[in-house]
Amino acid sequence: MLCVNLGSRTAKLTVLDVAPGARAGAPGTPVAEAEPALEDVGGGAALRPFAAHPPDVVAYRVVRTSALPATDAVAFDAATRAAILAAAEFAPLHTRSVVAAYDALSAALPAARHMAVFDAAFHRTIPAHAAAYGLPYDDFTAGWRKVGFHGLSHAYAAARTAVLLGDAQPTRKLVSLHLGGGCSAAAIDGPHSRDTTMGFTPQDGLLMATRSGTLDAGMLLAYMRRKRLSIDDAEALISQRSGLLGLGGSADMRAILTARAAGDQRARLAYDVFVYRAVGAAAAMAAATSGLDALAFLGGIGENSADVRADVTAGLGFLGARVDPERNDASNADALISPPGSLPVLRIHTREDWIMALAAAG
Repeated sequence: MLCVNLGSRTAKLTVLDVAPGARAGAPGTPVAEAEPALEDVGGGAALRPFAAHPPDVVAYRVVRTSALPATDAVAFDAATRAAILAAAEFAPLHTRSVVAAYDALSAALPAARHMAVFDAAFHRTIPAHAAAYGLPYDDFTAGWRKVGFHGLSHAYAAARTAVLLGDAQPTRKLVSLHLGGGCSAAAIDGPHSRDTTMGFTPQDGLLMATRSGTLDAGMLLAYMRRKRLSIDDAEALISQRSGLLGLGGSADMRAILTARAAGDQRARLAYDVFVYRAVGAAAAMAAATSGLDALAFLGGIGENSADVRADVTAGLGFLGARVDPERNDASNADALISPPGSLPVLRIHTREDWIMALAAAG
């Protein structure tokens, strides 16, 4: 199976063998993998690493369609393609790239079965009181509600945390923090999502690489009027020119950390806002599950920044969370990074590809 995972800034292609009985929390080792430039997915150079492993199935991570998905995966065909394009305005950083990848790969690999795997499917269990906005009721029933994203990553966090902690420490209430180019927190009770910070679009919630995250809707309207922005201008502002980039001058957390250490006040503000939003979101997610049994960090920033993990966890000290500095600094694999007596805190290398493969195979 070839898994095509296109993020807002990155592309990851992985070939996996999926055996009968494979478990979500015990991922298989990739047969082959590559990270081409986002615009190169589907080209000859991007497919060259997989020439020796022609796939039976191609699975695509689909961020948004025109309606909430009823299943985890469906055939990627003309109808699915149209449904994805119909939602392009709701997830502009992802939609067009996945359709372009499908168009190229379905032509290059016509014998393979092509499957769309929905990133939001994991969040189908979010209750109505967490999904509804304060808009007219008819709009809620028509689909103007929280959808949620990063569901593949959060589903993996739940499954992997249970494996890492073992039967002696069953995890029922987990807050999963996926921190990368896009960022979201999720409240997970057992295997079920109960709330998440991204909403109707991936724009909502935490501060991200180039996305603003949650804004006062009234302020945005006033900002548009004062600066005479069109809808397209405003969309570009909040999705491509804000977040860490807008506040701190770079969309890369590594550059923010370097500038912050050198005393750059702009970078310091961006970092502090990023951490503050993550702490607040994690606390809110713990409230959604009426308690917390474990905290997991995933995503490019969550996996690789010991500073972010330490500072976010410190902000959640009132919930009993701590990190062991040596474990936190040394960790470069799935690991428990909290000391004895702490709420379990984990660093997990997310495997969205594995959850995609299981969904497409099922």
